[in-house]
Amino acid sequence: MSSIIYYKFLHQKNQSVIHFDGTAISVFDLKKEIIQANQLGNGLDFNLTLYHSEQPDLEYEFDQDVIQRSSYVLVKRSPVSSNNKFNNASRYVTGKPRINRKMPTTAAPAVTTTTPIANTDNISEEDRIKLMFENQSNAWAQTQDELAQHKIIHYKPTTTGKEDAPPPGYICYRCGKKDHWIKNCPTNNDPNFEGKKIMRTTGIPKSYLKTISKQDIENKADSFSTNENGDVVDNDGNIILITDEGNYAVALADSKTWTSYQEKLANATKKSQQEFNDKLIKLIEQDNKKEFLDPLAEKKVLEPPIVMTPCCTESSKLQKMKNFNYNQGSLERVLIDNDFHCPNCGTEDTFI
Repeated sequence: MSSIIYYKFLHQKNQSVIHFDGTAISVFDLKKEIIQANQLGNGLDFNLTLYHSEQPDLEYEFDQDVIQRSSYVLVKRSPVSSNNKFNNASRYVTGKPRINRKMPTTAAPAVTTTTPIANTDNISEEDRIKLMFENQSNAWAQTQDELAQHKIIHYKPTTTGKEDAPPPGYICYRCGKKDHWIKNCPTNNDPNFEGKKIMRTTGIPKSYLKTISKQDIENKADSFSTNENGDVVDNDGNIILITDEGNYAVALADSKTWTSYQEKLANATKKSQQEFNDKLIKLIEQDNKKEFLDPLAEKKVLEPPIVMTPCCTESSKLQKMKNFNYNQGSLERVLIDNDFHCPNCGTEDTFI
């Protein structure tokens, strides 16, 4: 299983990674990999130290310390002191660790024991691997003992003071107020509080917003509900919004644009219908199918309901009209205007 360790030199901005097998790596092996990856040479003129990323002043002092995978460490390369020329990084290059190093002492009562080895130069590779795993197990056991003695501190929200007041424009998105941080929200300790998401007015022009006073919101808060997206909705179905200034508002419908859209849609429908009728009338005239035209209107397709007068029921009786079929509504109006005379032959008392 391939694991990684993140590291960064103190003088660099970008971090790098070291790949290794296993769940952890010792400080000795990690320094060796860093020197090889960055081609730092034989290590005689410098020393390499590792620090915790959370506590930059805390050093990984012992080569036997174990660093868990996916950790992030800081690396510092410093020149060798003239007083101690043997304290350099050459041992990491040659792969020969120090053998008489003391394990770190802690205030914990747990005692970790290690088996000292007089010399690692003459032992086999299998014994070296076994020794490495033993050191890792001992270090992990010691870490567990230290963690077992840590005191658990539960988080308690602090009271809001002048020095902890949020800046102008800040809004607590748990309760919707702006006089405190969300970590100091009075509803944090209320197990029955149901958070309601209040949307911002980002992207909505101010001309489409209607401001609502906070007093109205507080008076009607019990009647508000939430939709499927968790937004606060009033009785009329409007979503309650909050502006950058912390005021409440609802979005108004753009009635002017909607009316203009409806008019354009109606005109487009009317134009399309007229073009269809003109095309249909042209085909009827080409095929000489006058029975499909309304005889009481000029160039209009006959529409149902279709009726005939009792006196004119066939094409041989046509006199004034080109068709004996009429639209019922149009024929009724013509009969009333002409004292119930047939529009084709003029017969009196024509009823349908």
